[in-house]
Amino acid sequence: MTRLVTLLVALLALALPSLAGKPELKALAAPDDLKSLYRTNEKYTLHLEYKDPDGFTVKSAKFHDKSKDGEPSFDAKQLSGNTENGLNLTWEINGFAKGDHAGYFEVENEKGMVTRYPSGANEYYSFAVESLVDKWVVMGIGLLICLFMLPFLVYLIARSTNKQGNPSSAARIGLIIGIFAALALFIFQFLSWYSPLVLVLGGIAALFLLVVVLTRR
Repeated sequence: MTRLVTLLVALLALALPSLAGKPELKALAAPDDLKSLYRTNEKYTLHLEYKDPDGFTVKSAKFHDKSKDGEPSFDAKQLSGNTENGLNLTWEINGFAKGDHAGYFEVENEKGMVTRYPSGANEYYSFAVESLVDKWVVMGIGLLICLFMLPFLVYLIARSTNKQGNPSSAARIGLIIGIFAALALFIFQFLSWYSPLVLVLGGIAALFLLVVVLTRR
């Protein structure tokens, strides 16, 4: 009888860890800082929560990043809480390289068990990093096209289809189309970068140009 009880206790001790569940690594609901778009030359802080039902301590916590510029790894800088109830992990990134990225987070506990986020072996945290300088260069080129080349093209088409028409009216129509195209490009380029106030100011500038074009004789 004693041997049977001892055997049952041993089996129960072996079964308890599996019943407790596996360690889990997940993104926090707040702050939601795992973005899909980042900016160059800016610092970012990333947070994840790690739970281990067995309460084993964390041996290492890394963020592995991969882009065309290399595959750097970042160690977690801050750990707060406990693994059984939820350990908050913090990564401080001084800046990402421009381009597309595919990364993942990896936590290893004192027993050598590795937990990954995203959990799948072939899953990655994908995001893009954009440069404000590049966007303004594109915007500058776009303005030249929208306010000069596009109106001139519209003017040529209007004159070729209606040679008896008013040349100034054809030029005015071309400028109006170019202004709307420039405004659309501005919103597309900077919608995720600037506050709505800046976009409104861009709209006001476009409206001012429209008034000038329409009132000009």
